[in-house]
Amino acid sequence: MERRSDRWSILTGGEILQRDTEGFYLSLALFVGTNNAMRINQEEIFGPVATVIEVADEDEAVAVANDTLFDLSAGICTTSLKSARRFKRDSQAGMVMVNLPTVGVDYHVPFGGSNGSSFSSHEQGRYATEFYTTVKTAYTLP
Repeated sequence: MERRSDRWSILTGGEILQRDTEGFYLSLALFVGTNNAMRINQEEIFGPVATVIEVADEDEAVAVANDTLFDLSAGICTTSLKSARRFKRDSQAGMVMVNLPTVGVDYHVPFGGSNGSSFSSHEQGRYATEFYTTVKTAYTLP
């Protein structure tokens, strides 16, 4: 299915940064030559990290994108409306972007992933209103 490469590298960034406030700081990092079997591509990395996985075709792109337990968001960059429709339809992610970053959303739409990248119901939007609303009917006679 995917190309297996033992030759990954950090194209840019990844330096440990020192700050006045104690913590763990890392400059933006872009990893290339990775594959989907690598831990960095199978876990949620909450940091300024992006990876590139080379695929042969659209079928492999969808398969690789869905081959994870953490399906928060997925994205595709394409000029093909057909490819965009297919990726949106076949992606298992809770949020799918076309020609947009996979972070940051509009607050009026549901936010959340699927599988291991989700907790309870999706946040924001009509779904949040329904989740946090208790319906009560009350009558008063004059």
